[in-house]
Amino acid sequence: MAEWPFFAAGGLSTLWLLVHGIMGGRDIVRPALAPSDLSPVVRYTLYICWHYTTVSIAMMAALFVWAGVSLNMTGATIATALAAAFSMVGIVLARRQGGQFRDLPQGWLFVPVAVLGGIGLVL
Repeated sequence: MAEWPFFAAGGLSTLWLLVHGIMGGRDIVRPALAPSDLSPVVRYTLYICWHYTTVSIAMMAALFVWAGVSLNMTGATIATALAAAFSMVGIVLARRQGGQFRDLPQGWLFVPVAVLGGIGLVL
């Protein structure tokens, strides 16, 4: 098992965490919380899910960095599985909802993270 793919996956996860927090906060969270026809329960549920995603990406990045430092197979496996699940859900739901990947690239962003994690697990 080599550490470089885990550090690369951790760095890329951190980049996506920053994109999520900065761009997504501006383009997704603010409009979702703005007064609208959505009920407060729906708006605040979306806000909670937003933070669940933030925590999940942060944990993914931390697990990859931890795996790079310690070559911990369990942490690397969990982070790789999470990245793969993010990819599958994002790609399938974007297509299922009729969205364009240029508008909903989230699933594709985690493909290289999952691939890097997988490479680290097999090396």
